[in-house]
Amino acid sequence: MEEFIPFVMIGGFILFFIAIFAYSHYAAKKRAEAIRAIAPRMGFTYIDKVENLKDEYSHLNLFSRGHSHRAINFLHGEKNDVQVNITDYHFTTGSGKNATHYAQTICIIRNPAFNLPNFFVRRENKFFDYLGKIFGGQDINFNEDEKFSSAFVLQGKSEADTRNLFNSRVRDSFAKFAGSNAQIEGQGDSVIVHKGVILQPEEISGLLRDAFDVYNALKARDTDY
Repeated sequence: MEEFIPFVMIGGFILFFIAIFAYSHYAAKKRAEAIRAIAPRMGFTYIDKVENLKDEYSHLNLFSRGHSHRAINFLHGEKNDVQVNITDYHFTTGSGKNATHYAQTICIIRNPAFNLPNFFVRRENKFFDYLGKIFGGQDINFNEDEKFSSAFVLQGKSEADTRNLFNSRVRDSFAKFAGSNAQIEGQGDSVIVHKGVILQPEEISGLLRDAFDVYNALKARDTDY
């Protein structure tokens, strides 16, 4: 009887991985169905996947990271006369044992009238960002706005242009994201907002609201930029 134990164990492992694969496939299918269902209610067109998103938005840093890029459960449409795309965006960095997979639900708003300087905003991690500064990591701070500076890491290719964009009105509009996992990036005609994770379908409308809060604040500032 004991000679069958290795075969039983191997069979158990095989069944375990088959079950994981089957559940993952089922969950992905149910997610796609849920997002497809909310698309018309949000005024969007649903597309299973798109192939050229990385190329279309190559000016944004998120799309220059890693390899094996995928954009699935893609929502496309117009809101307030601007183009909006929402999608589950996947990419991988490294390879083999060192591979790391990233997946996040992102919202991109694109306005041809925009001319934003490159910038990136995220929550500040006191310990790790302190170490980062020691080794030359960028964090643009404002002496007159300690609340914003202590809450966020702000980066940009041109510090002067980034400071000019983030006037007090724009900084105040970002206060709602303090303590959250929101990551916000902009350059040229595009603004992208995500939380670094895949959102539940019912959370997508909240992401859209957040993206438009950022967009409207930058639009008001960009008028004078």
